[in-house]
Amino acid sequence: MSLNRILYLILLFFLISVIFFTLSSSAASGQKVLVLEISDTITPVADDIVADALLTAVEEDYSVLLITLNTPGGGLDETLKIIEQIGQTDVPVIGYVYPEGANSWSAGTLILISTDIAAMAPHTIIGSAQPVEMSAGGIEPVEDSKVVNALVAVAREKARMHGRNDTLAEKFITENLNLNAEAALDAGIIEFVSPTIGDLLA
Repeated sequence: MSLNRILYLILLFFLISVIFFTLSSSAASGQKVLVLEISDTITPVADDIVADALLTAVEEDYSVLLITLNTPGGGLDETLKIIEQIGQTDVPVIGYVYPEGANSWSAGTLILISTDIAAMAPHTIIGSAQPVEMSAGGIEPVEDSKVVNALVAVAREKARMHGRNDTLAEKFITENLNLNAEAALDAGIIEFVSPTIGDLLA
């Protein structure tokens, strides 16, 4: 096994051990909730972590996976993989832009609108979802109409699947639209505005 592979596995284990934690729901049912924090740029490590969280939720009989989002965005391939993973699981997934004052731009917005329940803490912002890709020079916008149109179709379909405003889902990509929590709720992009995880689960 190469040194790079070993270092990658160590990093992945460290990230998983830091960001996974169990929360007992304050709801009357007392069902188990697995919380996953995404609080940095979305990279290939992030989609591995989401896959592991979903596997853990299934194997350990969690009722819900709650993903908190506080991210500037990330690569297109990783984003699409995470959206696909959320779409394929039988575990209900809640997306939650958190904590107060956080932003979930670009990839984070697309992931949010792909979850079964979408929520934001007060004073948070989503949007600016023009697709980007990782390159040797860093994160660069994708302007190829073929790619943009395909991503628009994905965003609109995910929004429609969950009864959300698909017109604004498109504008996140084509116009780099931004919305705060109250505006997103009024526009039908999210279902809840809640200040804390406990309040959201209640």
